[in-house]
Amino acid sequence: KGESKAKSFGRCCEELAWRCEKAQEMGITFSVEAHIGSIAPVPKEVIKLVKHVPGLTLTLDYTHFTKIGVPDVEVEPLIQYSSHFHARGARKGGIQASVKDNTIDFARIVKVMQETGYRGYIELEYVWTEFENCNKVDNLSETILLRDVILEAYKELSRSKRR
Repeated sequence: KGESKAKSFGRCCEELAWRCEKAQEMGITFSVEAHIGSIAPVPKEVIKLVKHVPGLTLTLDYTHFTKIGVPDVEVEPLIQYSSHFHARGARKGGIQASVKDNTIDFARIVKVMQETGYRGYIELEYVWTEFENCNKVDNLSETILLRDVILEAYKELSRSKRR
């Protein structure tokens, strides 16, 4: 409060650059998760942040963008900057949704990950909390269902490469 967005962004970049430098000195990858309420809440601002901070990578979670109505095609360019990926179902208006109600195209994400050489992990991230009504799905069942969706996407990609 009381600080311009430009000044806050500059301070953020300085702090993240210091953290990236220290992480590199220790041989570890440093990433941040752009999300609702962060300094970079939409993909265009996330790209600006990554380009201003050498060595910065992303923990990418489509759900924060899906909830506010950002289409997958606008989030997709962030995969190339990512070192970690959070996966769960979501839809416009809901940061967490069942696989049945999910609107994120995980098959497309897997394809883009392969095309861009993504080498990080995919973390299945269903959570049980009142925040954002994340306590409205069966986390265990949805984790298993989404795991199967993602595994099937990898299998289909492998089959299509052999054709």
